[in-house]
Amino acid sequence: MNAGEGPDAAVAQDDDLRGPGAPGDGAPLEGVTAVVLTHMRPGLAGDVTRSLLEVEGLPPDRVVVVVNGVGGLDDPALEARVRMVRLDRNTGPAGGFRAGLIEAFSDPGTRWAYLCEDDVGLFSLPAPRLADVMARIDAGGRTGQPLGAVAAYGRSFVGRGAHTVNVVPRPGHSPDLTPVDVACWGATVVSRAVVDAGVLPDPEWFFGLEDVDFFCRMRKAGFEVLVDDIAARQVASQQTSAGREAAHRQRRPTDAAEAWRSYYHARNSFALARRHGRPSWLAWNLVYSARHLQKARSRDERLAIARGFWDGARGRMGEDPRYGRRVGEFGKCGECGEFDAGPGGVPPAAR
Repeated sequence: MNAGEGPDAAVAQDDDLRGPGAPGDGAPLEGVTAVVLTHMRPGLAGDVTRSLLEVEGLPPDRVVVVVNGVGGLDDPALEARVRMVRLDRNTGPAGGFRAGLIEAFSDPGTRWAYLCEDDVGLFSLPAPRLADVMARIDAGGRTGQPLGAVAAYGRSFVGRGAHTVNVVPRPGHSPDLTPVDVACWGATVVSRAVVDAGVLPDPEWFFGLEDVDFFCRMRKAGFEVLVDDIAARQVASQQTSAGREAAHRQRRPTDAAEAWRSYYHARNSFALARRHGRPSWLAWNLVYSARHLQKARSRDERLAIARGFWDGARGRMGEDPRYGRRVGEFGKCGECGEFDAGPGGVPPAAR
């Protein structure tokens, strides 16, 4: 989807509306615990974890790494420094981030969880970023709603079913925080108040629009979802399909190369329409599924879309063992230091 331009009015919160966990003066990272979710990407997850420690300045006991079944970090010494949570199977981003939020907030001193996907380091986000975001939350003005989350890049519905566009706020509105409808996981700060209110990712969604569902339920519970304007502007060009492909292709398979993704997106679009939309959303699902079938790059992708549409219409949820990641990231050449996609561009075996 192409990047869009969102509202240009920056909005944040007053002191009495920030909710629990507003960072204290002079200590913007106080009460923040990062959660890195990874599946089959030890190198990428290791890079993100090292950045949280060395660039963002978080102490090791404030970094939780959730391993969704297969994987871990690329350095055993790094694993020994941080808090590792190993799930016995892949529960998808929904189940993984759910476990990470529960672990982060098991510490009563944690007021904010900083959710990070294991490949978020491939995007050109500001670095360091976290302390600045927390300081801007602390300095924000009144909105009338408790703050639930601040995302690195957000999206808004456009009135055509579940279709959304990327929000890129214009500069010049301190504190550079703008309301959005939903967001991707990316690199997102979530308030303890959200989890205390019982809003957690739904593991039944497994993968595909599970983040959209989470933020929709967050807003329905009365919380505001904001986008970090500075980050959104900086990575705007990487939030298009072409931009994501360029950011990913040296280190991991692109979205287009992973046909299995199309199954969950087609299927979970029905769940999103039923839970958060109107009857017309189901008709839009048919339109978009037909368009995606026309644009599909392979027989596998067309079959994934068709099966996802059929299963979504019947209300199926959870993991489908036919559709899942086979390759997490590309191996690194020990001699040249370059990442190797394998002969003819075929990725090496999954790590």
